[in-house]
Amino acid sequence: MTTGKTRVDAKKLTDFTIRAFQKVGVPQEDAQITARILVATDLRGVDTHGIAHLAGYVRGVKGGRINRKPNVKVFSQAPATATMDGDQGLGFVVGHHAMMEAIHRAEKTGAGFITVRNSTHFGAGAPYAMIALEHDMVGIAMTSTGLGVVAPGSVKPAVGTNPLAVAVPAGKKPPFVLDMATSVVAGSKVELARREGKSMPEGWVIDKEGKPITDPTEYKVSSEGGLLPLGGTPALGAYKGFGLGVLVEILCGVLSGSSAIILKKPPEMTYCEHFFGALRIDSFLPVKNFKKSMDEMIEAFEALPTLPGARKIYAAGGYEAEIEKDRKANGIPLHFKVVEGLQGLAKELDIKYDL
Repeated sequence: MTTGKTRVDAKKLTDFTIRAFQKVGVPQEDAQITARILVATDLRGVDTHGIAHLAGYVRGVKGGRINRKPNVKVFSQAPATATMDGDQGLGFVVGHHAMMEAIHRAEKTGAGFITVRNSTHFGAGAPYAMIALEHDMVGIAMTSTGLGVVAPGSVKPAVGTNPLAVAVPAGKKPPFVLDMATSVVAGSKVELARREGKSMPEGWVIDKEGKPITDPTEYKVSSEGGLLPLGGTPALGAYKGFGLGVLVEILCGVLSGSSAIILKKPPEMTYCEHFFGALRIDSFLPVKNFKKSMDEMIEAFEALPTLPGARKIYAAGGYEAEIEKDRKANGIPLHFKVVEGLQGLAKELDIKYDL
């Protein structure tokens, strides 16, 4: 049996992804948006949120859980803010349009914020926040997710992993790009450990009795037990992680006119809400001055002394920028199980597999 990883060209992977979505009726432009975001995620080394999930999104469209041609609507009576209804469309498409809406408003007012209801999973947050970089803006992206993170002192899930991402342009240095779950790890980290046959560290997941789970095959999303908030235990700051997760829930779910995930019932729980923001830097200070200060700060971080075993100190986004450079030149490494999944999807959809 094939093992290890295979390097795949990013453009070929993008084209394959576009064909897969078009085969199930997604319009070409929307298929292109989705493909670019998925592949961009893998290019930056975030293998938990990229092309490994392609089949799930395609089958979601095919099965009617995701609207292939959503009628996205924007509701606003203010120049800088708006609410968007995603009509259960692909979260990638809804998220892209919402981020662009935030940017357009920031161009006019200095800041733009969009909260989104009735959408679906949008993958990683960084690709949306990073759209703002080419406009010399700070980008912000957040999303609510399905229940899975326990409250501190409880074994009952109360929020999702509820990630947030912020992208900030620099000059000569790579942009600052923070993309983090508000839980100890993203849920897909458990999936990755299961795929690669690895154990999990204690402190990621607890069972219904509050005991740590280290075997990823033993973890299943249920009404009791789950991922721990960022910080892990109350003594190590779990209340901070839980508070951040609730904040994301408020901005995405409550502010959009939907509701917090803890109040939802199936099938509502399969849908996601988002929040996007854009800050126009030159509405605060000259862009040139800002980028110079960003470079100086990042260079100061990189000059810090390192402990044994640490090669370099990075600001958020620096390590991913190095991975992206390598993967653009040498291809994206895909685990053999992901490759097998893509081959199976090609056969299922009757499309050419040429990766």
